[in-house]
Amino acid sequence: MKRGFKPVRIVGGIITVPGDKSIAHRVALLSILAKDKFVVSNFPENADCQTSLDAAQKFGVKVEKNKDGMILTPPESISLDENTIIDCRNSGTTARLLAGIIAGSDLIATLSGDDSLSNRPMKRIIDPLKAMGAEIYSDNERLPMKIKGSKLLSFEYRLPIPSAQVKSALLLAGLASSSSVTITEEILSRDHTERLLEEFGHGIEIRDIKPELVPDEYDPRKKRLIMPEDFKKEIILKSNSAIDGGHIDIPGDISTAAFFMAAAAISKQSLTINNLGLNPTRVTFIEHLKAIGCQISISEKQTISGEPRGNVTVTGSDLKARRILGENSLGMIDEIPVVAVLACFAKGTTVIRDISELKFKESDRLFAIAENLKLAGVKCGLLEDGLAIEGCSEFNGADFQSFGDHRIAMAFSIASLFAVGPSSIDDSSVVEISCPNFYEILNSITK
Repeated sequence: MKRGFKPVRIVGGIITVPGDKSIAHRVALLSILAKDKFVVSNFPENADCQTSLDAAQKFGVKVEKNKDGMILTPPESISLDENTIIDCRNSGTTARLLAGIIAGSDLIATLSGDDSLSNRPMKRIIDPLKAMGAEIYSDNERLPMKIKGSKLLSFEYRLPIPSAQVKSALLLAGLASSSSVTITEEILSRDHTERLLEEFGHGIEIRDIKPELVPDEYDPRKKRLIMPEDFKKEIILKSNSAIDGGHIDIPGDISTAAFFMAAAAISKQSLTINNLGLNPTRVTFIEHLKAIGCQISISEKQTISGEPRGNVTVTGSDLKARRILGENSLGMIDEIPVVAVLACFAKGTTVIRDISELKFKESDRLFAIAENLKLAGVKCGLLEDGLAIEGCSEFNGADFQSFGDHRIAMAFSIASLFAVGPSSIDDSSVVEISCPNFYEILNSITK
């Protein structure tokens, strides 16, 4: 559905955003293995998370919805016909986490997906799951992928790239198989799976490696910081681990909130998002807003269901360009489309590197961003692993393309609010993948 936009004068208000997608996916799929029911508050009603719920029901999970939330009752036993095909649609999280569950269970099933998901690489989970003992059959290491599960070997694995989906797939494989799994991370990735296992289960140990002060070998009068290990985190899932169930309250999704925070930043006005998830592995975008000139205040901080949250107020200002790479790029990988939009309204040239994996999302997001910025008259260089964007030139209204990607559609919807002249998005319906009420929220904060 094509949607038109006109420039706005005012951005502001107090909003909430739907529950965190990453947490919701994990809750839905962990219910397959849980010993007791989950009672879930603020489960988001988007297409991606519904895919995980539908998959869980294939395994026998009972899903009940009421005015207070959702009840997920695990199956007493799991049995699937060996010809079972589970449609993961457009959700890479569903496919990769389910692969771990099937691999660690005495089950045979095939994971399929739509054209977009079927073109996304699965090698990063296929290789370690095979090393654990699973049998996986796939052409070109993509979906469709047939998995024959079994009792898996104990496994130690160092993540070669920061990937919460790979980490979660291996932990769920160990949980399903009652096999021990040890994972080390050099660069930290989202830790929602570990938090859920800690809060609602038992048998997991997490060791955060902190720098230590030691005497300087060249000058004993001084001390220096060193890392006692060559990794930052160790996760140990014991063979007797289990997920028990309980009440889970899901905080607002910071990756969804990022688009509305960006509107406040560009407009130089204030916006408050209540009950926003503030997991330390997810707040890089907030730090980015501070670095480019915004004011951020946080109130009502608390931790519920193992996840920190609070009320976040963003006040925009004159924005400045910034070089983004390494852990900063990876820490806001989902927010890069709107980071690119912010760069258009910042003084100077923003360079974003180390984001080549965006070529393999719902679209080639690097190409999609570059093409839309060119339509707006913004100078943008498409790099091998990123983008270079020259800011503060006139951002012209245009007929932007979504490329079938929800985050591209949302990012250029925000950009259109501050364009010179009218704009449009060719297919705004794709926002339903992550935030069906995106435009309703957007209309509530703009005039």
